[in-house]
Amino acid sequence: MRRHCNAQFMNLADIIENNVDEVAEMLSAPEPFSVFEDYGDFQILILRRIDFSTAELNFKSEFFILKAKDVFYFERDPQIFIKLKKSYADLVHQLDLYSKNNQKIINAYTGQVEKLEDDLFDRNLSRVFMDIWFDLKRDLSKLENYYYRNGIVYHEFLKISAPQFDKYKDEFKDIEDGIQFHSSNINTLKSRLDGVHHYYDSIKSDRLNRTLLVLTIISGVFLPLNLIVGFFGMNTTGLYFADDPSGTWKVVLILITVVCVCVLGVQAVRLINRYILRFILGRYNFYKNISSRLDDLSEKLRGK
Repeated sequence: MRRHCNAQFMNLADIIENNVDEVAEMLSAPEPFSVFEDYGDFQILILRRIDFSTAELNFKSEFFILKAKDVFYFERDPQIFIKLKKSYADLVHQLDLYSKNNQKIINAYTGQVEKLEDDLFDRNLSRVFMDIWFDLKRDLSKLENYYYRNGIVYHEFLKISAPQFDKYKDEFKDIEDGIQFHSSNINTLKSRLDGVHHYYDSIKSDRLNRTLLVLTIISGVFLPLNLIVGFFGMNTTGLYFADDPSGTWKVVLILITVVCVCVLGVQAVRLINRYILRFILGRYNFYKNISSRLDDLSEKLRGK
């Protein structure tokens, strides 16, 4: 929060008389969780906001003391309280700035998830895809927990402090709506990220299946070749072409024929699967079923 030259600086003991030690312990915590405490004559509001100043996801806690119509903001350095000049008007303005800053960061995460989706659908997968996915998943899980707790704390704050809001009730309520919207947006991003992981697994499985298919084809081609070579390589009498001057070329011709039959046979199976089984039977029946349903629907509409 920006400090003004005409701001009123105060110590904790100048603001509250009771529970000073307990509140001081809260102030000494590095980055306490969001919390709202009602002590009767004053209230403590600690709200965490998203902080990206260190180039990674962190949370910074903002500390406020609410006492009657007055609002005091805790300045960590040099450990003093600043009395907000316009009280709750300044408070709602500051909370709105936190909310807008949070929205910018969430938009950045949305862009990263969308980029990951585009790379996946374009089959332009990075070697560090899983590292990127895990970092996004971790940060979104942290944000989900952050908004869940902030939503509870802020709702309690509105319920207790609403009589002090005067004409700013709608502004405070808008911030609560923003928290709920951001929470819903985070849940949507997590679901999309899970979908990305599912598609990634499908692509990896498909590639693995193709690799296994290639290895199977190679094994299927060379297995009969090994059998033939092994047969003619036996050191026994009476082998075929043993006394034939052109026997070597005949064996080579047999090997080439076997290779051609295996290769062309695989291609023939693929063509039959693609054009006969898939296109003629599968695709034709698929469109035929849709056409039949549309015709039935049209008949029902004419009957009405």
